[in-house]
Amino acid sequence: MKNYTLAFMIFLAIQGVAQKITTTETGDAIVTTIYQSDKGDIAKDWKSLMRKYDAKVDISSDKITAKSAVIKTMSSGTFDVTATVEKIKDGEVKMVVIFDPIATADSKTPDRSAYMAEAKRIVQDFAYKSSNESIGDLIKTNQKAYDKLVKQYAGLVKDNENLASDIEGYKKKITNAERDISMNKDKITAKQKEEDAQKINLDAVVKRQKALN
Repeated sequence: MKNYTLAFMIFLAIQGVAQKITTTETGDAIVTTIYQSDKGDIAKDWKSLMRKYDAKVDISSDKITAKSAVIKTMSSGTFDVTATVEKIKDGEVKMVVIFDPIATADSKTPDRSAYMAEAKRIVQDFAYKSSNESIGDLIKTNQKAYDKLVKQYAGLVKDNENLASDIEGYKKKITNAERDISMNKDKITAKQKEEDAQKINLDAVVKRQKALN
């Protein structure tokens, strides 16, 4: 039952990430927040994503610059994509991304509203994936710690049950021993009387033997 309850809480936590992550436009920039991820890891993951778009990527401090990214869902042309990551507080990183279309003789400038909508989707999906994976790792860590505590708790309960059982066993042994002591006292008294009587008989026989001399 405990594991089912924890699993349900984990589900709610992951769903909470989906509801919490949003992307907004500020001028030419797309802004989002990523949770429970280190900004260094975010930069590396964004670099990997940009490389999938055949971009030349460079990371300098908190800035990731991707040149000539080919994002076919946005345009037939290329984009220079600049992203910055900034730690707001523990477990919360602000990411700002600018997609700059590069006009060439072979391509026309794409419609801004169309490519920005796709850009927002890309950033939103990235933020969700990064947050979800990081929280997933956090859940695994906490699940492992929880399972360990559950095991330790069960072990302590079992130890107490065994100790209680031992105490009951000792009580029975004590009761039986006290009963045996009481019975032995009566036996000792009876045996002492037999011993005294036998001593009298022995002394009498010895005396008769001596009388023969």
